[in-house]
Amino acid sequence: MSDTTVSNRETALSLAAAGFSVFPCHSGGEKAKSPMPFIKWREASTTSERQILQWWQKWPDAAIGLDLAKSGLIVIDADRHDESADGVEAFGQLMSDHGFDPDSAPLVATPSQGNHHYFRQRPGEALGNSEGAIRGKGINVRGHGGYVIAPGTVMADGRVYELWGDITDPPVIPDWLHGLITTPLEPVRERVSLSPTPSHEQADLDEIAELLGYINPDSGYQDWLAALMAVHAATGGSSTGLAVADDWSARGSKYKGTKELAAKWRSFKGQGVNLATLAALARENGADLSAIAIKHRGHEHDYDPVEAAEAARRLIEHHDGTLADAETGEVVQIEQNVQPERVTNIDYPPGLVGDVARWIVATARKPQPALAIGAALTIVGTAAGRQFMGPTEAGTALYVLALAPTGQGKDLPLKQARRILNASSLPHHLGADEFMSFSAVVNVLKRRPLCLCPMDEFGDFMRRIYDKRASSHARAISKIFRTMWGGNFDEVSTAEWAEKESISIWAPHLSIFGASTHEQFYTALESGAVSDGTLNRFLLIEGAKRPKPVKPKADQFIVPRQIIDDMRIIYFRSGEMAASNRIFPDTDIAGTPGAAFRMKWCADGSEEFFATFSRDIENKMFAEPENVDFIVRTAEMAVRIATIVAAGRHNDSIRLDDIQFGANLAMQSADLMIAGAADYMAETDHQANAQRVVRIIRERGGRMVYRDIARAMKHMKARDIKDMMAGLCEMEILRREEIQKPSGGHPVVWFSAT
Repeated sequence: MSDTTVSNRETALSLAAAGFSVFPCHSGGEKAKSPMPFIKWREASTTSERQILQWWQKWPDAAIGLDLAKSGLIVIDADRHDESADGVEAFGQLMSDHGFDPDSAPLVATPSQGNHHYFRQRPGEALGNSEGAIRGKGINVRGHGGYVIAPGTVMADGRVYELWGDITDPPVIPDWLHGLITTPLEPVRERVSLSPTPSHEQADLDEIAELLGYINPDSGYQDWLAALMAVHAATGGSSTGLAVADDWSARGSKYKGTKELAAKWRSFKGQGVNLATLAALARENGADLSAIAIKHRGHEHDYDPVEAAEAARRLIEHHDGTLADAETGEVVQIEQNVQPERVTNIDYPPGLVGDVARWIVATARKPQPALAIGAALTIVGTAAGRQFMGPTEAGTALYVLALAPTGQGKDLPLKQARRILNASSLPHHLGADEFMSFSAVVNVLKRRPLCLCPMDEFGDFMRRIYDKRASSHARAISKIFRTMWGGNFDEVSTAEWAEKESISIWAPHLSIFGASTHEQFYTALESGAVSDGTLNRFLLIEGAKRPKPVKPKADQFIVPRQIIDDMRIIYFRSGEMAASNRIFPDTDIAGTPGAAFRMKWCADGSEEFFATFSRDIENKMFAEPENVDFIVRTAEMAVRIATIVAAGRHNDSIRLDDIQFGANLAMQSADLMIAGAADYMAETDHQANAQRVVRIIRERGGRMVYRDIARAMKHMKARDIKDMMAGLCEMEILRREEIQKPSGGHPVVWFSAT
């Protein structure tokens, strides 16, 4: 039995140490047992001690989700809802029938009086999730692609997932249980009657057209013929029914045109085949539209969208607005999975970076503290640029991208960046707000090897660079951005063109503070922007979607004297002579005595923390190879941020809180990249449309009726929308619900984000 006095954090660490991948979930409330906001658990689940400590520091009471796929487990979930659905008793009987000792497999007693029976997957096999695969109400299978709340978890109300047995040594799933899961059950539902109807008005032609759409018109002749007979039988042989079938058949390449269908129908009639006979033939051929398997050019798919539609939760809405399950009559609550607001969550750092950020916020009508911190880092980093060298020889150049919706306060930090540099008598270190070509970037760096470029509408700028029709000069901009970011205090040579000679720039410190909306930025990038390293050179900072409007506390046009003085103290830290050389691209800053100031680690554990953080990043890259391109520069980004913060404190060394601040911000940026790429970046139009549907549903409260979804996606054909929705339900990204109104009529179809 588990020790209920152990905290969820300690339990999570113990499970991870044993090789089980975990992640944080809600421990109570309406979202109990669902992943915490912004946790894409399939990708995020981990055994990393650092990540687990970070999660449970943020959510101390979080429940523990156990990723079964990464842990190689399969769990039989026996629920006990009532006497009619007692999965505990039903599975107990199955174990008894097969002579299986219940004590031979670890068991977790759940707070809802159910049981989780743990088994190990067979080598080389990954059984997935299923509901109803094992005969007996209340018995579900959780395997590859699923998760359970881990043993030892203490929920918010004090109830515990109590473990009996050793979870580290579960038995391999026995043959009898494996057979029950993998052997399909015989259908228990009644087939839909295809008896002839006196009028096609009695048939729902739209529904028939939808069902036909799930059958490939290029399928084998028997299936094609069976589908045709089913339509005619269901519509009474009407011309309208023929038109529906004709429209479907014309989408294929084998049987095209009304002539083919009409001829086939005439041949039936000519043989004296009446509708009743056709209906019987349809049933004999399995032509019940709700049972025809989807076939695509010779291979069957396991998933049938028609079956998914029939498996949708059916609810009845009472006159008082409550919803009840259509089968059990039980009152249900609709859980809404609203799109979590991803906001960079970090406090103001000490010193000038924090002072600049606070002033920007004080001058704002729509304060965005996170974006203000991002702007402050580039402002102070420019004052310290080509001068302060971090312990790892990193410079202070940063590419910061502020993401927020249109009109929500991201433009003010752009303006204030320019205003502070001008007020500090450093306008010669302000760069362009737009680059039209590779040559333009080189020209700016020749004149200003140390510069900050505040760039609005950055997503549109990146779209132009990555456009497949862009000129080679425009597309080369991303290459020079990558090259200059890594230059630090080295000599960097530019490419040579037919009319442009290569030049050398020493210690280039090009910083960018760009602003964009999420969709504008991510959809502008090719997948190549991830693999080529362009995206991971950016520090992404997300602001609030709707910051609360306030009356500004400070005049945005007057930069405080203290900020100006501190900027100049930092700028002239190495002396006026060294400062005067910073405008020349051919000055070897690192090789010039007194021109560069190398920071060291403070003796407070900062160096040890950075070493541990770097190892954790390496382990994360090994454990999550699909995310390597997003996190590979996280440690380097962290030390750059820490160097800027330390310079802003007029300190000679990097303290522990400096590198902790940098690591936190850099890690949040990497997580934002992973989530943003998943939400917005797509390799196909179909994937992009699916991502957009999910975003729309979550942004509008987590649930939408089909009609509103179709309106929002009006650029798509109705058939394509239905296919896409079926696929999203198959992947359990969406859940389909049918709600019957009190007034009767057709049920309203809702889709909810899971």
